[in-house]
Amino acid sequence: MGIITGAGNSTKNILDAVKLGCDAYLTGEKTLYTVQYAQYVGMNLIVGSHTFTEIFGVRSLVEQIKKKFNHIETIELFEDHFE
Repeated sequence: MGIITGAGNSTKNILDAVKLGCDAYLTGEKTLYTVQYAQYVGMNLIVGSHTFTEIFGVRSLVEQIKKKFNHIETIELFEDHFE
C-alpha cells in the first residue's frame, strides 16, 4: 500500500506506487485525473480527506511536545468539514 497524507493527488505519485508494487493507494485529496489514472493503471484508490489523513501525525507530535514541555497547554480546534 502506498500512502501519502494530505494532497497526494498527483498521477506521478500513483505511478511511483505502481512501480513499487503497491496495489492500493491512500491519500487525502483527489482530482478527476487521480481517479481516472488509478482506474487506468488498476490501482485501488482510497481517499480520506486532507485533514483526516494528517491529524494522527499532528496529534502524535503534540504528545511528544507535551512530554518534553509539560507546562504547555494544548488545545485541539474542531471545525465542520465538507470534504
